[in-house]
Amino acid sequence: MATDHQRLDSLLTSACTRFADRPALTDDTGSLTYAELAAEAAALRTELVSAGHRAADPVLVRVGNRSADLAAQLAVWQARGIVVPVHRSTPDAVLSETAERTGARLVLDVVHTAGDRTRGLGPAWARVPGELDADQALVAFTSGTTGRPKGVVLSHRALTAKLRAVAEVLPFRPGDQALQVLQLNFTFGQWTSLLTLATGGTLHLLPRFDAPGVLRRLAARPADRIAVVPSMLRLVDRELSTPGTGAELSAALRASGGPRTWITGGEPLPAGLGRRLQAALPGSGIADVYGLSETSTSDFILTPDQYGTAAGTIGRPSPGVEFRIATGDGPPRPPVPGTVGELCLRTPHLMTGYLDDPAATRAAMDGDWLRTGDLATVRPADGMVELVGRKKQLISRGGAKIAPLEVERPYTQHPAGAGCLAVGVPDPMLGERVHLLFVAAPGTSPTEEELRAHGRRHLEPYQVPERVHFVTELPLGRTGKTDRAAAARLAVAATAGAGAGAETGASR
Repeated sequence: MATDHQRLDSLLTSACTRFADRPALTDDTGSLTYAELAAEAAALRTELVSAGHRAADPVLVRVGNRSADLAAQLAVWQARGIVVPVHRSTPDAVLSETAERTGARLVLDVVHTAGDRTRGLGPAWARVPGELDADQALVAFTSGTTGRPKGVVLSHRALTAKLRAVAEVLPFRPGDQALQVLQLNFTFGQWTSLLTLATGGTLHLLPRFDAPGVLRRLAARPADRIAVVPSMLRLVDRELSTPGTGAELSAALRASGGPRTWITGGEPLPAGLGRRLQAALPGSGIADVYGLSETSTSDFILTPDQYGTAAGTIGRPSPGVEFRIATGDGPPRPPVPGTVGELCLRTPHLMTGYLDDPAATRAAMDGDWLRTGDLATVRPADGMVELVGRKKQLISRGGAKIAPLEVERPYTQHPAGAGCLAVGVPDPMLGERVHLLFVAAPGTSPTEEELRAHGRRHLEPYQVPERVHFVTELPLGRTGKTDRAAAARLAVAATAGAGAGAETGASR
């Protein structure tokens, strides 16, 4: 990967020149070579300028995993604009709110015919002077489950530096075949797409994730890698565990070589799920990536060669990333193995700030250190970093603070477990009680008492779930991550239903 580029448009334009005749992108409508990608971007850039685009203007780019969506982003960057990716399924009301918040005057959508792809958004929204400039590349809106999502402003310098850092750890090579099911309106989809193109690979875009279809495609047309979130791997596990067809599909994937690497991130991958996947597909490695939009993602990487001995951890920092641990209300300090505290990061890949929210930006920082809100510890045996939970998601039971991931960890190792979430259910005496949502692996039928007994063997007494609610799948938010707030509501509803003698879909 070229090291002398500090803008994404420069990095990608260089790749288009170096790999001109090679295939860059495919989707369900066809394919583009690198030369064709450059030509498409140039045409879109001309349309933008003709429509009144100015340097440092944000542009809403409608995305939905089409090849031309990447050309649209490149066009905006070449025109010294700032990309604000918005999915095509996003309602008009949300689109208007996004335009108002960013000050965008134009929206670019490649599904329309040439000449109609760029349109105005009506009256120009007022923009905070100096809030955005041409050094900024992207505004990524975080996916909070409550409140208004924050707009994370990321610069060209931060993003190109992070791509180079990841390329030092994970192999992204010219000619690689990468299957992309993640959407471009999320930073995980962005960096895996951009790094594939920057290194001369071919990105095969699918409009959505469908586990049977993706696995059949991988069996017929092997890929070097596919980026997924753990909820997708749970569906893969279900398909591979289906009696009869699962064994046939596993055999076909092994024969084809399957994906060389599953890159997973967005939330912790349960160790048991990862190990089942490796057992079914021994030729496929797992790279587990942890990162925040605020730090251009990919802050820690557990590589495939480390996964066998460190599954369940997030590995070690990627190049350029430093970390400390803050205990209680204290400042970030060098980590002491075995001590649990808030993970704090210092990195050259840090966001410029939250859009139009300087107070939130200040609150996230402690000097040079970004407070992640994640609780972590360093394993004494090997120095690997392990997430323990979210600082604001602690379950408070009778004064004891319990991290959900601590409760979940032994259940991710349970042979009958395909997924679980620990939540706190309000209780008038204790404040909260620990409940567990549990997805049983195909072909298994664990009982609630068996699972509680498993907890008693591995957890402190106060951490053992007092109720286990069996569900067919875990609730997901709009990014595909598990939604703990929705899980807590399910547990509360199931408890109320059970108390009334009613059958519920969440308990048995």
